[in-house]
Amino acid sequence: METFDIIVLGAGSAGVSAALRAADQGSKVCIVEQEKIGGSCIHKGIYPLKIGLGLLRNKESGFNFNGYIDSEKLFHKITGTLQLLSELWKQRLAEAGVTIKIGRGLPLSSGLVQVISNDKTFDIATKKIIIATGSSPGSIPTIPFERDIIVPTDDVFKNHSIPDRVFIVGAEGYGCELSSFYQMLGSKVFISSEHSRLFLDQDPEIQNNLEQSLKSLKVKLLLGKKISSYFKNNGMIDITLAEGVKFQTEKIILNLDRQGNSENLECDTLGVRVGGNKEILVNDKLETSVPGVFAVGSITGRRSRSGISEEEGKIAADNAMGKNKSINYDWIPFTFFTKPEVATVGCFAEQAHYKGFRGVEGFAKSEHLDFSFLGEIKDGFFKIVADARSGVIIGGQFVSPNASQLISLVVLAIKKGMKVGAFLSLANGKSEEIEGIREAARLCSKAVKKQHKTM
Repeated sequence: METFDIIVLGAGSAGVSAALRAADQGSKVCIVEQEKIGGSCIHKGIYPLKIGLGLLRNKESGFNFNGYIDSEKLFHKITGTLQLLSELWKQRLAEAGVTIKIGRGLPLSSGLVQVISNDKTFDIATKKIIIATGSSPGSIPTIPFERDIIVPTDDVFKNHSIPDRVFIVGAEGYGCELSSFYQMLGSKVFISSEHSRLFLDQDPEIQNNLEQSLKSLKVKLLLGKKISSYFKNNGMIDITLAEGVKFQTEKIILNLDRQGNSENLECDTLGVRVGGNKEILVNDKLETSVPGVFAVGSITGRRSRSGISEEEGKIAADNAMGKNKSINYDWIPFTFFTKPEVATVGCFAEQAHYKGFRGVEGFAKSEHLDFSFLGEIKDGFFKIVADARSGVIIGGQFVSPNASQLISLVVLAIKKGMKVGAFLSLANGKSEEIEGIREAARLCSKAVKKQHKTM
């Protein structure tokens, strides 16, 4: 029987991150994947959406002909790119020395995994197990899934047709990204949320800016509203919301809470505790109720974002190798690939007191900065948040074309405990976006000094 130090179940972003981390540290690692390397991240989630948005925004990409989008060509390009990415991930695993087995992995105990493939079943032994089997879309009991008409987000890229009108139920980051995608395809987009804002627990300025951005694209925001009824009518769907709002759509996309893929793991037999949405319950070390068995990614019951999944994979791998680490979600940025991009990390000023800080911020609007005039980019802003007492950077919120990349500077500053003055010496010119970080840091530094005078 083959024996490994760590067996990872699932080769999505969390599982691959865990496997590579453990292999890099010298562990003998096996990763078991039931379908394709890359999981939902590459084949169903943020990767295909990000690729699609990038292609549509690239005027040189050749998918737009006099205002008409060649959807077959676009989706074929997306599918081909995803296949290349899957092969690249597979190559990285192989080069790191990770053994790949295709089949369904069933943990029989904390030290034994059964692999069930098409033609055979066999056991492999291990010292530790990391479960990264992901999650599946949830639905509304009164609105069951129906092929190509009422679909989960996982099925968006299965159908290459462009609906004239599409209704996205559930906002948050992915819903907003989908809204931008369909709007660029030429669809009339409706998006609803049962909450009064697009996001929960986000900076108010971020919320205001994103909502205004979507409205400027003529996306219809239906916030604080739930579906009351629907019925099919000659190829269309008549929607009535609880507040009496009525409209027609061609397709409904459900972007709702997800359920953990734990059903086929026989968690009861193993002794692993599972929650009401089939999520595997873990502690702050990402260890389950069974010592030596860890769980990472959306199987743990949270909405998956690749950055969080990757970080959880690394932390779980370290702990499986005997370390004692906890994940700090304040160090992981949220990025949304809308236009412009949105990226946040750490605290925003109004929230800082909940974490023991006295938050002050520097706020720089893009329209007042040189780079925006040179690139004709007027929308957006940069915020740097610091603790008024220590001057240490505790957060940042950006709305800008390359926000997803620039936010990594704030992540590094938070991790290193840097003071806001460190950003004043960033070495790029005034003609670049990084000017926004420097200006926000300058204004934040002034706010810190002002607070010191009143203390």
